[in-house]
Amino acid sequence: MNLIEKELELAKETEMFVLIPGTELVELSRRNVAKVEAIIQNDSSYIKSSDKKAGPDGKNYGGSTAYWMVQFSQVLSLAESSAGGYAHVLREVVNAVDRDNSTHLNADGVGREEMWDRLLKIPKQTLVQYLKFPKESNYRIIQELSLATHPKSTKYKPRENLSFASKFCHYACFYLFEGENEQDNFSIFDAVVKKVLPRYCEHFHVPKLIPSNTDYSKYQQTIDEIINVSGSQISRNGFDHLLWYYFKGRI
Repeated sequence: MNLIEKELELAKETEMFVLIPGTELVELSRRNVAKVEAIIQNDSSYIKSSDKKAGPDGKNYGGSTAYWMVQFSQVLSLAESSAGGYAHVLREVVNAVDRDNSTHLNADGVGREEMWDRLLKIPKQTLVQYLKFPKESNYRIIQELSLATHPKSTKYKPRENLSFASKFCHYACFYLFEGENEQDNFSIFDAVVKKVLPRYCEHFHVPKLIPSNTDYSKYQQTIDEIINVSGSQISRNGFDHLLWYYFKGRI
């Protein structure tokens, strides 16, 4: 056995993620979440998006989601800020979330512009309330952002951008309410997670509350119930990351 073979053999013996005994499901635990967070924080594919100092370089990079969300938090907290300044930051936030998460808003030719316009029409303090107290507004911000778009050309089809809507809200809360319970207000609506949720529902005997791709409140309710029944005491953010990372190459 040569050195490469010895290393590969050792890799097989190295415990990465613990599975639920008797299943092929990754265990919902803080230990597993800690592992996936450590991987993500050191993965070159994702590390830049969470760098608060990664602003636009004036050439090829428009700035990270973390950078623009910090700017967004600052303009929201100002008692007075120029309309132009707020509008600019909000536009860059939309662009960054779309860019870092590959939500393809402009696949219809108008997505980024429409998302920006919809957010801009919501008064600043109302937007903060939508993000901070989502259940009280019946997830109004998700509903607004995931309405079908209006392409200007017949060669494009309207798109319902629920994935972007959930990611905007998730990252907005993550940076606006850092250290507060509200930081974890929104689950990310992700195709990988959605696909494996029924398997966790079956294992934990949780009713499947996902009748369609557009019912975000039931999607999040399902996740909350699984976390609760599992007794794992992990965050929605941890749940999203763990299932997404573990299963993205396995389904």
